[in-house]
Amino acid sequence: MVYYTEETPGVNKRLVAGYYLFLCLIGFAVLLGPTGSGIPITVISDRVRDAHELATPNMEDGLSCLDGGCHNPTWNYWNQTEHAGHGVWLNETTGNITVYGHRERTYEEFNATCAQCHAIGWTPERNVTDWPNTHDGFGTNCLTCHDTSSPYYSVNGSVCADCHVHEGHGGLPGYSESAHANSLTDLRGSSHAGSDCMHCMSVEGFLDQDAELDPEGDYNGLTCPACHSVHDANSTNDYQIRAVNTTTLCGYCHNGARHPQYTIQQGGAHGLTGVVQCTDCHGFRQGYYGSEMDHSFSVEPEDACGQTTDASSCHAGNEAWAINQLEEITSSYDALVTDFETEAAAFETIVMDYNATADADYELVDYVLGVVDDASSTVGLYGYDGSSGFHDPLGTFDALNGAFRDLLEAEAYFYENMPEPTTTPPPPGGFDTLILVGGAAGGIVVGLLLGVLVGRRR
Repeated sequence: MVYYTEETPGVNKRLVAGYYLFLCLIGFAVLLGPTGSGIPITVISDRVRDAHELATPNMEDGLSCLDGGCHNPTWNYWNQTEHAGHGVWLNETTGNITVYGHRERTYEEFNATCAQCHAIGWTPERNVTDWPNTHDGFGTNCLTCHDTSSPYYSVNGSVCADCHVHEGHGGLPGYSESAHANSLTDLRGSSHAGSDCMHCMSVEGFLDQDAELDPEGDYNGLTCPACHSVHDANSTNDYQIRAVNTTTLCGYCHNGARHPQYTIQQGGAHGLTGVVQCTDCHGFRQGYYGSEMDHSFSVEPEDACGQTTDASSCHAGNEAWAINQLEEITSSYDALVTDFETEAAAFETIVMDYNATADADYELVDYVLGVVDDASSTVGLYGYDGSSGFHDPLGTFDALNGAFRDLLEAEAYFYENMPEPTTTPPPPGGFDTLILVGGAAGGIVVGLLLGVLVGRRR
């Protein structure tokens, strides 16, 4: 940079002044841009939009926008999916249509029932008996989901719902009542909503893990595009989910201290098989068209435990035994957690009453309450899992019994080390009561554990 001074020889003042004036004008043009400078500036998004409008797909095949060098990788993958029209066959001899292995329909029946989702360019106005005029092709094309102008596509799932709304077509019945559909509403109703939560509670956050999204912003809850990708080459499965299998997909969000389902399930018998996926239980239904997915993700044991597939069989023929195992595990879990919480609450009351006395040993109080907090955190972790012990029965009961043991040992340590009071009577109940309650609780723990183990050997 050349700065002008009186001592600088050979510098043309007018040239330097003109140079800086030119820089200032450029700066103002950049700052003001198209809002007030009067200098026409073409925004990239406008050029992209114009290009798409000029290249509007030929509705005969809907693929002209994918020709050439623009979207070839996308086209190559999408052309292998069900959306591309595979699975719809025209009988050239009879003129009848077969869709995905269902019964053959006349063209009139196809127009009245299936064409609105399985044909390109179909509208009610074109629903005439002269079949070449009813639509432009089978399957879908780019314009089924995309617009030619910004925002080009929507992630609110409405386009998916236009077709995937009835039995045998993706299981959308039940989705509106699911936790996924209500994820954003539930988050906003909580006291701990934050930007990090949006990565699992909104489709925009899930698709862009680096985004900083306001929980109160104008975003969508978990809709279809969060889990499914229509033309992502990384989706190597029939359902085009964004992972190698549903368990991995669920594990993207269902992990951590507050939602540890994936971590706990992986240590259980089903997880250790390596083949049982989350959706083999959650949302599995036997429907009119065979097995199908209910996106409420609730569990129907009769369907899930007794399912039989081409590759394997779960507990087919032994559904009653499997369901009985589930009921024994969950009832034992609930009883054990109730006993722990009752015992912990009673002990904390005793300790806090002692803490209020003049002769209290505060270090002793802090120690035993710390042990109780740690034990309660362990129990809380499996509570957040939500399966009542079923995701990993042995691991769950081992951890809960360990937490109960720590609680009882903290009680014993407290009474052994509590100094004799000089001005106040001993806490209500005393050590004799602790022995009685602790012994009863310990017996319950051992009995429950034995019951579960015996049940596992049946």
